[in-house]
Amino acid sequence: MSLDSRLEAWVEAGLIDLPTADRIRAHEAARERPVARWAIAGLGLFAVVLGIILLISANWDRIPHGVKLGGHMALLLGAAAAHWHWKSRHRLWPAEGALFLFAGLVLAGIALQSQVYQLTGPAWHALLLWLAIAGPALLLSGETRLTGLAFSGLALLGPAAMAADSIDAGGWWRLAQGAAMAVPALLVALSFVLSERGPGFRLALREGGIVALLAGASIVHFAWASNITGAQAADNAVRLLPAALASAAALALGWQRADIPRAILLPLLAGPPLAFALALAIPHPDGMASRLAGIAVFMALWSALARGAAASGWTSLFAVSIAAIGLRIFIIYIELFGSLAATGGGLVAGGLLLVGLSWLWHRIVTRRKAAA
Repeated sequence: MSLDSRLEAWVEAGLIDLPTADRIRAHEAARERPVARWAIAGLGLFAVVLGIILLISANWDRIPHGVKLGGHMALLLGAAAAHWHWKSRHRLWPAEGALFLFAGLVLAGIALQSQVYQLTGPAWHALLLWLAIAGPALLLSGETRLTGLAFSGLALLGPAAMAADSIDAGGWWRLAQGAAMAVPALLVALSFVLSERGPGFRLALREGGIVALLAGASIVHFAWASNITGAQAADNAVRLLPAALASAAALALGWQRADIPRAILLPLLAGPPLAFALALAIPHPDGMASRLAGIAVFMALWSALARGAAASGWTSLFAVSIAAIGLRIFIIYIELFGSLAATGGGLVAGGLLLVGLSWLWHRIVTRRKAAA
């Protein structure tokens, strides 16, 4: 709907008068940007860059290794210098773009070094090296959601890849795997500590940590459908120790700073470690009782989050919590009547259940928004 159409509708509805509409129209016309011209120029620049990339890739094997490494180092130093230049002049987005480019070039440089010197090894070696080199720059100088999301991704990806690759290793590897599990809570704790940093950066750290915490706590309850022996439970208890300590530290910091309502903070930071401990650190067989216990833990976690979100006015989290509960109810139907899902009647019943859950979710969330 164009601006003129909206203004006419507002005048007809009596929201504004005609002189006000004219002033708004004149103001917006003065701020109008030549979008078409910039779009064509951007498309041309993209074509030039793409052409350069294609020329380099076509002659990649002919380029001496020293030229490759020197060119990459020049690009890396150029990105760092551009970030410093724009940041010293308080140009936020150019500085953030240069810092994001610096982080990407670090990973490209690691891959280039591996290609030149024919280095091999697990992928998590490169990812952790990427975190060690680019992570401090992002953490110390990032200001916006762009660099905050980049740091969160680095911090989550490398340790997670390491933990997955070494899952069968024992000894001190269990603590290393536990440190990887502690990263989401540490991101939330960092968002509380960096109170002087830009809100976008802090929110990106917090959101990354919260999403990882709740996703992990939701997935781990399927471990109730596995046989956890006493030895496995003992190993998992060691792994969970760093994660529990990180969650306790984040909870203590959050409780003092009150950035997140306490009604949400407690289930958000205490619930996931408890869900992990119940599913992984207590021996149990693969039986109906264990599966029911897993369902109960899942429902309790998301119900506590829904209650806290409703009490605090966090409508989005309330909607996600209700959706998670509804999805788990649908999965229960599949688990109990999986053999019927292949029949017409089973599919009809499952479809009706899903439609009913969607309608119920919509009613609950709509009423909550109206109450808020």
